[in-house]
Amino acid sequence: MARRLLFSLILFQVLTHLFWLSPAAHSGQLAIPWMMNRGKTLFADIWEQHAPGSSLLGAAAQALLPMDPALLIKVLNTVLVVALTLLIYRLATVLGGKPSAGALAALYWVWWEPVYGNIMLYFDTLLALCLLLALIVYYQAEGCPTLKRIALTGVLMGAATLFKQHAWLAVALVGLWLIFTEGRRSALVYALAALALPGLQWLALAAGGLWDSYIFWNWTFNLHGFMDGVPLDGDLFRKLLLGNLLVFPFALLALRRGKRRLLLLLLVWLAALTVLYPRFGEIHGMGQLPFAAVMSGLVLAWTFPQITDPRRWQLSQTVLAGLALGVGIGWLWTGAVTYIPTALGPGATLGYDEFDEAVAQLLRASEAEDTLFVLPETDSTPQLHARSGLLPPGTWIKGWRWYFRPDFVLPALIDEWETQPPTWVVVFPDMLPAGEPGITQLLAIVQRDYQLRFTVDGVFDHGPAQVYRSPT
Repeated sequence: MARRLLFSLILFQVLTHLFWLSPAAHSGQLAIPWMMNRGKTLFADIWEQHAPGSSLLGAAAQALLPMDPALLIKVLNTVLVVALTLLIYRLATVLGGKPSAGALAALYWVWWEPVYGNIMLYFDTLLALCLLLALIVYYQAEGCPTLKRIALTGVLMGAATLFKQHAWLAVALVGLWLIFTEGRRSALVYALAALALPGLQWLALAAGGLWDSYIFWNWTFNLHGFMDGVPLDGDLFRKLLLGNLLVFPFALLALRRGKRRLLLLLLVWLAALTVLYPRFGEIHGMGQLPFAAVMSGLVLAWTFPQITDPRRWQLSQTVLAGLALGVGIGWLWTGAVTYIPTALGPGATLGYDEFDEAVAQLLRASEAEDTLFVLPETDSTPQLHARSGLLPPGTWIKGWRWYFRPDFVLPALIDEWETQPPTWVVVFPDMLPAGEPGITQLLAIVQRDYQLRFTVDGVFDHGPAQVYRSPT
């Protein structure tokens, strides 16, 4: 029964993710890998604050699978989501001791994943994949895990740091857990293994002369506070609280049942919650979601035998059943609204498909050696590079205001534009405030030196697009 449910859930996920849902493509997994495969180098002439893992993964996928980048990322994201479903089922089954726990955890994940997973193949989701694999390796051991199993756990935990810097907290918490539960020798083996993949990354960056730039953009830039934060709003708080209600009884039940070993799962969930900071948004909830799914599945599997016969309910159980009904209605509504199509229609790729008309006109007017810059380069507008086949002339950097706060960024771009100006510049006037004031000087150059060739009105969620060409 559990496996039939799992198969049905996976089939549902594949169909909805490929043909109905409309998550967005992000420049870090699409435009940046496209530029990397055409000679641009991460941290050299691509200035990027995110950990490099997902961009390297995207570049490798685009090189190996020459297909439309949006379709490729949709397929890869579907594979990622299904893989997480299988892993969640496996971990919950191992911890719960029965397939029903795995099936309930998978059901939870399938329902809540579209609520948070509104960007495909995102950093947080890949981080969660690595952490989940590490927990499966650790928990599958019968009794105390061997040193080989501890080492593999460490390698997988270290892999998570390649996709998002926040993963180092999870690495540290698991290390502390091992010190107190398995001993210092196991913790040392774990620590050395966790440093293996990050160490190789650091050696490669140093060998390529990219170390200083990597340190600045991946660490100094983020820790300095250049980037604007996004506060936690009521809507996201409601989703997080509603979706994680069963985490709290999980902690209490694990302690009461003498299953303190399960509390490592709770620690990793807490560490994964930190990806929500400093920019609270639905997609950052993907870091914690697989672990919330496993814990929720376990709680449901533990409590279902106690509530199958309503005739035996006492007053307290009746009250709890009523509360559960209210929570269930909230779960159903929160998940169901994600299946309402956008104005682009079912199955559209946001951050990509809305540029169809602008790209068509740009392709007719441009030549092979032309270059392009977009004002502002956001999370979505850089897809114009991949769609038009036009690279930026020199350094590429996002156009959000915080990218211009380091004092060297704007002078470097202006100097490059003086000697090697972009042939084409696409301006989204409605989005300019997101890049001000840093973007203002670049826009002044465009208005002074460039000619407006055409305008595309009503680009979905972006407003009009003004396309300028250099007269030279």
